Amino acid sequence: MVLEIATIILKPGNADAFISVMPDAFPFVESTPGYLRHELHRGVESPETFTLLIWWETLEAHTVTFRESDRFPSWRKIWGHLMESASISHVTQVY
Repeated sequence: MVLEIATIILKPGNADAFISVMPDAFPFVESTPGYLRHELHRGVESPETFTLLIWWETLEAHTVTFRESDRFPSWRKIWGHLMESASISHVTQVY
């Protein structure tokens, strides 16, 4: 199992819009083979910063099956215009 950790920084004033559109975006991820589950967290000290956690069966489920599919541009079209920047890392559980 692989955990994708995405840190998403929104353009100022877009947090409420981001929260409101994400229910429309998540079905594109959820329908991807190899998707397991997700969580979305909002920064307390930095409310324009969100941490998206997505559990995948394999790294390739994210990097190939999702990112190289037609689901990815559809997913990003819903909320990408609200984003200032993003960074992604992948981790596996040790304990």
